[in-house]
Amino acid sequence: MAQADKTFTGSCHCQHIKYEITLTSEQLAKPEAAKCNCTWCQKRGVVGYSISSSNFRLISPKDKSEMSSYEPKGPELHRWFCGKCGCHVYMEGEYEAFGAKHDAFSINLLTLDQPQEGLDLSKFKIGYIDGKHDNWMAGLQDTPWPEGCQ
Repeated sequence: MAQADKTFTGSCHCQHIKYEITLTSEQLAKPEAAKCNCTWCQKRGVVGYSISSSNFRLISPKDKSEMSSYEPKGPELHRWFCGKCGCHVYMEGEYEAFGAKHDAFSINLLTLDQPQEGLDLSKFKIGYIDGKHDNWMAGLQDTPWPEGCQ
């Protein structure tokens, strides 16, 4: 029998931002996330976990105006964080690469609440991406790129 999709909770440190994500049995069977060596990801300590925006539900606050957003590359890509505790929670929007626009949605894996039955962050395989040099075509690798952190 196939494993059913599961819903998990996440939050910022002070609990001002709370959310739920639903993960498929495939995502749970092979959990993978990414560390980027760009200055933004490194300085914020983000471990990116890409999911479909349709599998994300913001619980609180009720309105995004009660959160803070940072858009270092323009207003089309929001990095949402808590203005109270400073914790980066998720990113959404679109970006341009290879001559086309792409949708982007990811949570900071480290904001998933622990412990939760069926979700162990230590089971995630972490891949490394070279965002610092816009080397997206190289994809993920098993060891940090130069100037990146493990």
